[in-house]
Amino acid sequence: MSKHQIKILDGGLSTELVSLGFSLENCKLWTGKAIAERPDLLKQAHLNFIKSGAEVITTASYQLSIELIIQELNCSELQARNLIKKSVQIVREAISEANNQNILIAGSIGPYGACLCDGSEFRGDYVHDLSEEFLIEWHRPRLECLLEEKVDLIAIETFPSIKEANAVLKLISNYPEIKAWLAFSCKNENELSVGDKFSSAYPLFEKNQQLIAIGINCSLPNDITSLLESVLKDGKATKPFVVYSNDAKRWNETNSE
Repeated sequence: MSKHQIKILDGGLSTELVSLGFSLENCKLWTGKAIAERPDLLKQAHLNFIKSGAEVITTASYQLSIELIIQELNCSELQARNLIKKSVQIVREAISEANNQNILIAGSIGPYGACLCDGSEFRGDYVHDLSEEFLIEWHRPRLECLLEEKVDLIAIETFPSIKEANAVLKLISNYPEIKAWLAFSCKNENELSVGDKFSSAYPLFEKNQQLIAIGINCSLPNDITSLLESVLKDGKATKPFVVYSNDAKRWNETNSE
C-alpha cells in the first residue's frame, strides 16, 4: 500500500447487518453473532460495501475473544477459534463473488473492553487494573487465528488507551511480516477515551514500521479535525492517518448504542 495513496474503508458493519434484517439486540458477540447464525447476511453486507467502492473489508471479529465465544455459544476452544477464522473466510467469499481480487482483508482486533460488553472501550478505565503481559496474552489467540487465515493486515481499532495499544503492538512485533493500522477511540477533541492525549499517543507509535496508519474511529465527527491537527508538523503528518467515525452519537450504556 503506497504511503501517499488514499484507501476507502468499508462502513459500519453492525449498521449494515441491521439494515439487512439481522438483530443485534442482547448480543454480546456483536457482529460476530452473524458468523455463527447468518453467514449469508454477513457475506451480503461485505458485498454491499465492495459494490459501494470499499477497497478494504474488515472482518466481523472485533468483539470476539475465545472466552466470550465459548460462554455465548457453549462450544469448545477449537470451535471458538474456527469461528474467528470463519470471519476471514466469509470476507474472502464476498471478494470472490464480487470478482475483485484487489480488495484487502483487514482482520479486526477490538480492545479488551469491547468483550466486557458494557461500553468499556469508550471509557478505557479497565486498563488500570490489567498488566501489559495480561493484555498481550489475552489478545494472542484471536491474532493467531486471523494470521492463520492470511489476512492482508490487522485493524487495531477503537483502542481507548496507549497502554493497550502498546501491548498489542508488542504482540504483533512477533510477526514482523504483518502490517496494521491503529485507531483510537477518543472522548473529545484532545483525548483518548481513557484520558491519554492523542498528541502524545501519535508520536509514540509513528516510527513503528509495522503500522501503515494511525488515527481515530468510533469518535464524534466534530472532534476529528482538532485531533488530527494536534499531531501535524509543519502542516504534514509523519504517518498516514486512518479515520472512520461513528453515527455522531456518544455511547449510551442504557441502550447499548
